[in-house]
Amino acid sequence: MRPLPRHLALLLPFGLSACISLPFSQEGDRPAPAMYTLYGPRAETMDISTEASGRVVVVVPTPELPPGFDTERIALQFEQDGRLDYYADAQWSSRLDLLIQDVLIDRAQQALPGTIVGKPDLVPAPHYRLAVKITEFAPVYKASADISPRLDAGLSMTVIALPQDMVIAQFTVRKSAPAAENRLTAVTSGLKDLLHSVVDDALAKAAPHIRETPNVVQAE
Repeated sequence: MRPLPRHLALLLPFGLSACISLPFSQEGDRPAPAMYTLYGPRAETMDISTEASGRVVVVVPTPELPPGFDTERIALQFEQDGRLDYYADAQWSSRLDLLIQDVLIDRAQQALPGTIVGKPDLVPAPHYRLAVKITEFAPVYKASADISPRLDAGLSMTVIALPQDMVIAQFTVRKSAPAAENRLTAVTSGLKDLLHSVVDDALAKAAPHIRETPNVVQAE
């Protein structure tokens, strides 16, 4: 567990391509990045090849992310000017869009009992697609990294009936919570819990629309 200000990676002013960290006496002294995940308890894995017959099938593509978030690096934002930076010597356990896709599928398997839920290339003849756009997912600091941040998570979800590609429901969910303390472990754990809560609320809204016969377009 490390205090954030010692390991804050600030972007150079001209773009998102580089970050700086604390100097080390020798290149070999640089520690391996600390890894953080977004997983919670995992749903039981189902055998799609033998269990898909007669079941409603839902596919979850990789979610759309805000610019600068499609990376393993852990992003942070400053409220004052909206600047996007990254933490140094720490990263997510996978690229963020892939990691959130796995979380969406795992939570959907629990929230939509009786359905088959998986990635587009792994499930047969899907009836529905859950298109997700992550609108925010970061700790937000007021002016500097010296005070514990606010955690923001939000998404928009669209339920699409297949093969017609017909939108039958659209809605958004957004939540905020203070980080328990100004350490990476607390920040990433808080973001994970907030993401799970936002996803669960979105899936609760989607569940009534996941049925054999598509309904008309509805917006919430």
